[in-house]
Amino acid sequence: MLVTSVEIEGFRNITNKQTMEVDPEVTCLIGKNESGKTTVLKALHRLNPANNADDFHVTTDYPRRNLARDRRAKDLDTVAPVTAVFELEDADFDVIEEIVGVRPPARTYVRASRLYDGSLRAAMHCALKDVLADVFEEAGVDDEDDQKVIAGDHTSVEAVSAAAKARAREIGGGKKTARAKAIEKVPPELDRRRQYVEGGLGDDEHEQLIELLPKFFYFSTYEMLPGDCDLHALAERAKTQQWRNGDETMMSLLRLAGEGPDDFLDEDYASRKAELQAASLDLSAQVFQYWKQNEDLTVVFDTDLIPTPPDTNNQPQPHHRLLKIELRDDRHGGVETNFSTRSTGFQWFFSFLAAFSVYRDTDERVVVLLDEPGTSLHGEAQGDFLRYVYGELGPKQQVLYTTHSQHMIDPTRYETMRAIHDQATRADPNLGVVITSVSLSADPKTILPVEAALGYSVAQHLFLGAGPLLAVEGSSDFVFLMRMSDYLVSQGRTGLNPRLAIIPVGGIGNMPAFIAVMGRRLAVRALIDGAETTKVTAKVLSAAEAANVDATHITVIGQLEGLPETADIEDLFSTKDYLWLYNRATEVPINEEDLITTDKPLPILKCIGIAREKQRKPRDFDHVGPAHQLTRDKGAFFEQVDDETLDRFEMVFKKLTA
Repeated sequence: MLVTSVEIEGFRNITNKQTMEVDPEVTCLIGKNESGKTTVLKALHRLNPANNADDFHVTTDYPRRNLARDRRAKDLDTVAPVTAVFELEDADFDVIEEIVGVRPPARTYVRASRLYDGSLRAAMHCALKDVLADVFEEAGVDDEDDQKVIAGDHTSVEAVSAAAKARAREIGGGKKTARAKAIEKVPPELDRRRQYVEGGLGDDEHEQLIELLPKFFYFSTYEMLPGDCDLHALAERAKTQQWRNGDETMMSLLRLAGEGPDDFLDEDYASRKAELQAASLDLSAQVFQYWKQNEDLTVVFDTDLIPTPPDTNNQPQPHHRLLKIELRDDRHGGVETNFSTRSTGFQWFFSFLAAFSVYRDTDERVVVLLDEPGTSLHGEAQGDFLRYVYGELGPKQQVLYTTHSQHMIDPTRYETMRAIHDQATRADPNLGVVITSVSLSADPKTILPVEAALGYSVAQHLFLGAGPLLAVEGSSDFVFLMRMSDYLVSQGRTGLNPRLAIIPVGGIGNMPAFIAVMGRRLAVRALIDGAETTKVTAKVLSAAEAANVDATHITVIGQLEGLPETADIEDLFSTKDYLWLYNRATEVPINEEDLITTDKPLPILKCIGIAREKQRKPRDFDHVGPAHQLTRDKGAFFEQVDDETLDRFEMVFKKLTA
């Protein structure tokens, strides 16, 4: 299963329910210190922990300010501080079919919650219309009129079954026709799939469903490996599950060699140490594939016997075996030093890979939660680790990580970022933590790392001579261009040059300066749109001339045939297509007939603003919302997209790549 979204409420400083969409591979949570990033990961980890299991406690975890009041109003043990929605993968469909006895419909999802009382509850859900699609196919009801009458606007299994029985009587006329017999199969087939509509499962089925849920693996600096470990003491703690910081990481390292701490305490410890050394060589190879700061290090293991104090009767006790992790540095003559004396960054990198090694080559689905990974790494090493996260880890297991470092952000994956804001103030402490998509036009303190990462990307292009830059006004332009280009390319049509780096310059007013400064040494292009088109175009063309930038590299949307002079990027969509995105991203739906019509075409954003005023709503709205809606619903959007939309975007891409 894959996590698609998360809901958190009533947990620490998250007072109001927050819903966060999760990327299928990597999701980056950014925010200031104390913003609530760790709170989000901690809540997720407790849903179904793979390591360092911890429980929710009402007294310490429920928002303190509301604890006494809410305790009087309801039983807080029944509150679910964390809920996750999971998308089924191919293997899940097969297993659930065995559990329930009938295959889940394609759009079935699982919703799981951990309550304050410690219980984990899970249920399958599917829209009635999607279940009916399978029922009709199984029963052989292929007449569209029959399907419409049976489905109607019913919302329950009973209502649909009653409608099917009535329809069978109506069209049968007392005779058992093939059509009537097919309709009569609908109620029993629907009843077989009742669990998917109503979510009810027996105790055994519920337990089997929970077994399918992914585990959540949490890692922070507290899980780093120690430089040496008393294996006798570790074995005792393993028996009682009374872990210390770093214990579970050490256990993972030992399991990598197929051993446990007890296995090193017998007379055959030397051969077991050799097995551990062999396993560590494989782990080291993976480390140094991404660790480029010093590739002349080799991890070695040694053991020692240490005396222990006599017992209470003053009787001597057996020596304890100490496992020591050493690093041989061939860059400095093969000197061996203890692991704990190496850089904190290397300790963190190696410890994480050791801890995660248990899940590296398994088919078991694990969600990796990294809390401020790599804070002790040099900026370049953070880039190495980020490359590992996106290139190696994310494609195999879902990853959510928190950061406030510019080097741990890939600006080209803008849509996978989530901003965590603690909006509580002394005046209104109930606001709490809010989770949003990242918007470059708001909350500059929270998204500072994104801005810095963008600046660093520009600097890299400046000094390393990478591909051309495309300056656009803001984040919505970025998302629209990327999503539409990806789709057109998938259809064998013209998209953006893959080497083209799109740079949102933070406002159309910054465009002339960007062209003037960057155009002197870089291949730059610009896409101009919006109400300031006429004024800005003149300034940009002047700056381009001064910087020897070809005027054909400046594309003005308002100069495309059939569009308003001050057209926005949104005008590249047909009216129907943009309203499709707008209506799903806002709470103020607008129909095409609500838009003003004039002899001279007006920008779609202006028309929507006028329509909103008629609805007594503010004219302005967040333009980023429809852009993110395209990312969220791109499959459904492209199923209905107009050729007009595709043709206009392709026309722009051809100009930008000419």
